[in-house]
Amino acid sequence: MIELLTWFQTNHPQLKKDLLACHHNVDDRDTNPYHVEGDCWSHTMMVCKIAQLKGYDRVVQTACLLHDIGKPASRKINPKNNHVQFFGHEARSAKMATPLLQELVERSMLTSSEAKEVEVLIALHGEVYKNYTAVKQKLHAQPHVWKHLLELSICDDLGRFSKSMREVER
Repeated sequence: MIELLTWFQTNHPQLKKDLLACHHNVDDRDTNPYHVEGDCWSHTMMVCKIAQLKGYDRVVQTACLLHDIGKPASRKINPKNNHVQFFGHEARSAKMATPLLQELVERSMLTSSEAKEVEVLIALHGEVYKNYTAVKQKLHAQPHVWKHLLELSICDDLGRFSKSMREVER
């Protein structure tokens, strides 16, 4: 994971800066209950740390690093409830990841098939929460991809500070 993080920060410092500047909160007074950690870079680092601690392979670790790179470009504030939203960030992140994944292939840090899988994982990482059964069925012929998607989801869930649904509803 260290090699991957070093590559990202050294070769793509603007993406890191964009993630660091992109907050899940509208302002300091209105904290997003699902991302109390604040900025997208902190969340990404937490997600990556979980992947490292769990010993997940380089496909999952790479997906963890790149899964939210489209959030800065997708960030919108909903004027009805004053909440930050990132609709479509999964597809945008996957598209933005394509040249980075090619770079990792050229550096022999991933194989071509691993890079393609990472792109799929990034594109689907939000769908697991919305359409679990449909995604599982879609990937039934690719059990290794399904396993990796679930591992990415575990890291994404654990890589944040959040209030429980009961606390949010209060």
